Amino acid sequence: MAALGPDIRGGFATRLYRPSNPPGLIMGLAIAFALVAIYVVFPAIFGVLIDWNWGGGGDPHGMMKAMLVGLFPAALVTVAAAWLLARLKGGNPAEVLALRLPGLGWIGWIAMVGGFLLTMYAAIAVIVTVFGIDLSQYTPGPDGQSPETGSAGLVKETMFDIANEPKLFAMVLLSVGIGAPLAEEMVFRGQFFAALARTRIGAIGATLVTSIIWALLHATEPWLSVGLIFIMGLVFGFLLVRFGSLWVTVACHAAWNSIYSIVIFGSMQS
Repeated sequence: MAALGPDIRGGFATRLYRPSNPPGLIMGLAIAFALVAIYVVFPAIFGVLIDWNWGGGGDPHGMMKAMLVGLFPAALVTVAAAWLLARLKGGNPAEVLALRLPGLGWIGWIAMVGGFLLTMYAAIAVIVTVFGIDLSQYTPGPDGQSPETGSAGLVKETMFDIANEPKLFAMVLLSVGIGAPLAEEMVFRGQFFAALARTRIGAIGATLVTSIIWALLHATEPWLSVGLIFIMGLVFGFLLVRFGSLWVTVACHAAWNSIYSIVIFGSMQS
């Protein structure tokens, strides 16, 4: 059945991921941390330049808007660096970064992305129910202002503010819907995962460690967001090992970010 590719069959026990890390653990981790530094520093650089070009006053929301716009070119720099650095010691970037095209078929892609989204929404529902969380405490006002109970996180507040500016929102959607998923997956489920998966901790340990580091990268956000990002990292690690392709996690990551952003935009336009 062409609509359901061969990689979708075989059950949950199938492991198609084949780790490749020619430089070894130390150099592999050094490369991964260098990529994290690039991904953190370049949005700030582009953000400062964009904010200066806009004549901004350097206020937190204005600067964050500029950084979110600058995230897309910064992500492209990160992806290019990941590809080039994966060639060290004779490495094949397609193998190191697990860039094989998965054989899923169109039904398989829909099932895989849809299953991921349902899993994350179910995780949110369980966390909210078990801990008695009021989501309004983490929801910014219509102009991005913090809720009365505290901060919803600078990124989320800025996204709500940007949703009032359709042209700017379209630019930021490119960053969060395409740029961030590509760069973050190349770094965490790509280079970091490849460096760790060939050690004694294996794929399970690599999944846990990369999820923790990825969540800590978002430590400026509320604990609920950081916790959900950690859980998402665990799911991405499973999907990478199961399907052996970074494109699977990129697609799921892009779908999550894009849908969430569009929901924010739609709520501001209603």
